[in-house]
Amino acid sequence: MNALVFEFPPSNRAIHCSPLLANHFRTNEDQGCLRVAFARRRYKWLDKTFPGTAKRIIVRKLLLDQFVLTPPLLVIFFTGMSLMEQQSSITEECRQKFVPTFARSCLFWIPAQTLNFVLVPPKFRVVYVGSCAFAWVNILCWVKRQKMLSSN
Repeated sequence: MNALVFEFPPSNRAIHCSPLLANHFRTNEDQGCLRVAFARRRYKWLDKTFPGTAKRIIVRKLLLDQFVLTPPLLVIFFTGMSLMEQQSSITEECRQKFVPTFARSCLFWIPAQTLNFVLVPPKFRVVYVGSCAFAWVNILCWVKRQKMLSSN
C-alpha cells in the first residue's frame, strides 16, 4: 500500500502520510456514518440528562459541550495534523495555537449551540450541527494555515 501525498499549493508543501493513515482517509465515508450515529446519541443523552430549554439547562449543556468536550478535540486536531505533517515537534503548534483557537471556538460554537438547544427541534439537531461544523472546519483550516512563531 502506498502512502498518500497531500499537496498544499499556497505553500508548495506536501504532507506525506503513512499507509495506515492513507487507508484511514480512504475509509472516511464509513466514519461519516459513525459520526452521525455518535452525534444522535450525544444529543439524545444531553436531552435526557438535561431536559428542557430553561436558561440554566442551556448553560449546563453549553458548558459541557464547550469546556469539557472541545479542548481534547482541539489537542487531537493539532497533534494529529503535526504527526501527519511529520513536524519535528508534534506539540509546538498546539501550544501556540490552542488558546486562540479555543477562543474562536467559544465565539463560534456558544452562539451556534445556544440556537441549537433553544430553537432547533431534536430531530434536526444533527443536520444543524453538521452545517455549523462545515463552517467551523473551514475556520480550523484557516487557523491551521497560519504561520507559527519561530521558537528561536
